Amino acid sequence: MREVLAMLDGWSRQGVPFGLATVVASTAGSVTAPGDLLAVDPAGEVCGGIPAGCVESAVLDAATETLRTGRTRLARYPVGGDGPWPARPGCAGVLEVLHRRVTPDGPARRVLAALTGPGPVAAATVVGGPAPFGAQCVLRADRTEGTLGDSKLDDWVAGQAAGLWPGGGAVVRHRAGRPPVRVLVQAVPVAPQMVLFGATAVAAALSRIAAGLGYRVIVCDPRPAFTTPRRFPDAHEVHRAWPHRWLAGTPVDPATVLCLLGHDPRYEIPLLHAALATPAGYVGVLGSRSAHAARLARLRADGVPPAQLTRLIAPAGLDLGGRNAAETALAIAAEVVARRHDGTGRALHGLAGPIHRVPARDRQPAASLP
Repeated sequence: MREVLAMLDGWSRQGVPFGLATVVASTAGSVTAPGDLLAVDPAGEVCGGIPAGCVESAVLDAATETLRTGRTRLARYPVGGDGPWPARPGCAGVLEVLHRRVTPDGPARRVLAALTGPGPVAAATVVGGPAPFGAQCVLRADRTEGTLGDSKLDDWVAGQAAGLWPGGGAVVRHRAGRPPVRVLVQAVPVAPQMVLFGATAVAAALSRIAAGLGYRVIVCDPRPAFTTPRRFPDAHEVHRAWPHRWLAGTPVDPATVLCLLGHDPRYEIPLLHAALATPAGYVGVLGSRSAHAARLARLRADGVPPAQLTRLIAPAGLDLGGRNAAETALAIAAEVVARRHDGTGRALHGLAGPIHRVPARDRQPAASLP
């Protein structure tokens, strides 16, 4: 969602209005989920998309109409069964989509700008009940900006947002009452970091992939000729520094990915000492198996505890069979994604069960679609 929000914020900054469609709830399979976005500008350019492809064209038509009329509304799209849109087996159900027009000077624009910030931040939108339909507020860790029309409702939804910040996402919450209030809560957590040590061709390819996956990409290398923003246009930061010294002064948390992609013996061992002392969730290194065996022997001799050594992933990446820089970067990114979501890394056609495992907090029961 982060990359789509960034593009939409860019449209607004350029003064471009657009029709915005936001999935509020879905019982049509597990691919489409609350928070999925599709937008269209006056020239017909589309940003984002609705994974339930069978209704995507209809949602686009409705977003275009909303851009023209400015009418905020909640639309229902029955998929399969007696509905007008056919569905593959297992995908029948109903989608609810909120349609709004976003203008450079409108309230939705301010909410959009907040969601593209550094986070954690959330937006709440009333999608049903006695509160003003379409009312929005921005929820931050220390304050609420705007109101849903009721201070008690604002306080309640702030608590709902706090529970979403660790992983982000979007859900519909129901506040009990007569009638109940339905609120769409979209939360954006702090972007996780991916730090690439060694300004190599693999690092350049991996920075492009990682940025698209929502990581804040940082490149660090002591060589002046290689550490240029032009060489790494997708990186958020490029540092010309000795990696182990730079890492010593950098905050690292369990969501951080650290990748050693260079082959410089002057900093490899000091960097691994520093990296393994952090709580980073992924510490990966390139190199041959024999090089890794020598690396482990050196670290053991230096007194690195066995529990830390087991955290070192080498060679980094899944076995995709590729050899060039782009293929190696893809293999590393695939392993990072698999570990982040507890995936197996195996081919889907060789597995049974659901393709998309939806976290329990994101599951939408049928009762949420009255």
